[in-house]
Amino acid sequence: MVDRDGEDSAVRAPAKRGYWTSERRQEIVAASFEPGASINEVAERFGIRANLLSSWRRRHARDRLGTKAKVTRFAAVRVKAMATDGTIEIDQANRVVRIHGRVDAGMLREVLAATR
Repeated sequence: MVDRDGEDSAVRAPAKRGYWTSERRQEIVAASFEPGASINEVAERFGIRANLLSSWRRRHARDRLGTKAKVTRFAAVRVKAMATDGTIEIDQANRVVRIHGRVDAGMLREVLAATR
């Protein structure tokens, strides 16, 4: 089999895995965060695969946030079709939304949509 360079690819040794210094990785990750940059274009420019660059970006974000970063988690909500009396309280980082009285599925959907 002949590749686009005219060489026999069946005979050629596989490429070695790259070794990237932390400084070089930081440079590549920084380039991927520039306005208008795409991960695929940056990866191609530096001769790496896009999935490796994505992995480096995730590690960079995790390192920047540190271990004390608070992860936002969401709870599944099941809505009964029948309206009931009660109180619903949605506690968010910068506000609390309370609904008292009879709450039906439509009202709950509206409130949840408004708090996004």
